[in-house]
Amino acid sequence: MLKSLRLVIAVLVACVAAATGLSLTYAWTAPRIAEQDRLAEERSLQAVLPEADDFTQIDDPAVIEAATAAAEPTDLQGVYRATRGGVDEGWAVKVASRGYGGPMQLVIGLDTSGSVTGVSILAMNETPGLGTKVETEEWFMAQFMDLPPGFTDTDVRALDSISGSTRSAHGVRNGVAAAGRIFAEVLSVMEGGS
Repeated sequence: MLKSLRLVIAVLVACVAAATGLSLTYAWTAPRIAEQDRLAEERSLQAVLPEADDFTQIDDPAVIEAATAAAEPTDLQGVYRATRGGVDEGWAVKVASRGYGGPMQLVIGLDTSGSVTGVSILAMNETPGLGTKVETEEWFMAQFMDLPPGFTDTDVRALDSISGSTRSAHGVRNGVAAAGRIFAEVLSVMEGGS
């Protein structure tokens, strides 16, 4: 009985020590991780709308609700108004679209007419060498800039995919299509939106 009690106490002490260590590590690294995430998002916003010098996140609940509904089934993670010297340059839409390896965080830039100015992958867990081709094959991302202003889901579906990484390519295409719906249904009708 005493031997069993010692084992239980030893395991309990080890668990408490491990939990305390994890908590302290998290408390120490969380601000650094958050700062790295913020910087990565800032770089992605700048990459998709390079002419803009300021990005303001839209936090109006009615706009976010309408944009979230327009993005379905893709998850909306943020909408940003992009300006240069106080003049509208366009919009950046951050979404999470389903790829092969799970959600892919994308940032899509749209000018004031609804044309795609850039697509940036913020985070993904796609298969190296296959699914990651959506990021490494330059022609794949470049084709989104050829979409017409006010493009539709049909326009996006007509674009080429990548052999061997179909689900990953569909994830990016679905994210861009969601951004187009958000622009058409929400952003283009906002005051100063176009």
